Amino acid sequence: MGTFFNSSGQKKHLMGTARLRSVCCASAMALLASGSTLAEEDATGTDPRGFTSKFMPYYIHTELENDVEVDQLNLFGMYAFNPDFAMTYDLPVWKEVDVSGVSAFKSASGSVPPIGPNPGGGGGGAPPFSKIPSDGTQDGIGDLGLRFFYKPEAVQFETSSHMVGFEVTLPTATEDVLGGDAWILSPMYVYVRDIKLLSPGFVALMNFYDFDVEKDDDRSYTSRYRGRWFLMQPLSRPGPGLLDGIYLLSELQPVYDFRESDFSLWMAPELGKMLPWGAIYLKPGFGIDNDEDSHRDWTFEVGARYFFK
Repeated sequence: MGTFFNSSGQKKHLMGTARLRSVCCASAMALLASGSTLAEEDATGTDPRGFTSKFMPYYIHTELENDVEVDQLNLFGMYAFNPDFAMTYDLPVWKEVDVSGVSAFKSASGSVPPIGPNPGGGGGGAPPFSKIPSDGTQDGIGDLGLRFFYKPEAVQFETSSHMVGFEVTLPTATEDVLGGDAWILSPMYVYVRDIKLLSPGFVALMNFYDFDVEKDDDRSYTSRYRGRWFLMQPLSRPGPGLLDGIYLLSELQPVYDFRESDFSLWMAPELGKMLPWGAIYLKPGFGIDNDEDSHRDWTFEVGARYFFK
């Protein structure tokens, strides 16, 4: 059973209660998202400047260089407080970590290795393999991520936009291996510019610096630059046909871990289709010359975006 319900002490009980409250808050925020019609929606729901409420669930499978596999189903969405201020929420309501392919697990020696470069990844100091179920898999709820965007009026232009904000990762995971056991704060700067290559699109450069403000003693500290760089290109005009409304959103993620002095790179082309109510998409991802154990080898994501009118 998860840490919410074990009897290992008052500290764990209080931590579990706080995590449960955080999960409940996220669910409430998702329901509130249906009430906002504050700005004109971008057609695909991918433009960071589109501050309107939308619901964007997705499933992603990740395989790491260290043979760890992760599957998760996330409730993701945006709530627009007003045309200049918005928040996204991202909660893995089901997350499964499979370490059965890791050689150290088979000998029951050592601890779970780091699980990817993103906040809330898990592993990297806790728990030891001996606490993982005998089949090598552990599932439950993951860490909640909240991201806040602000568009200062003075730096909004006809073809470009500057935004600032921050991301906070809350340790809501129900099992140690499913989260980072840390409160992570990530100041954020975003630059978006309209471009025209094959057709009118945009470039969006999202930049974060991740650091921990509170963590479990067993976990390593966090000090990391994380980029999410996007190139958006519509491939066909919107319409009722099967091949109408197709777009390509390519993402590049450069990550530099200052603690490990380690750089990794990951890219993923998202192929999607616009629909009357939103969009659907497929997104395979690949690590580029990644050789450290915690780096991503490949990923596959599928999701949908629903716009609240």
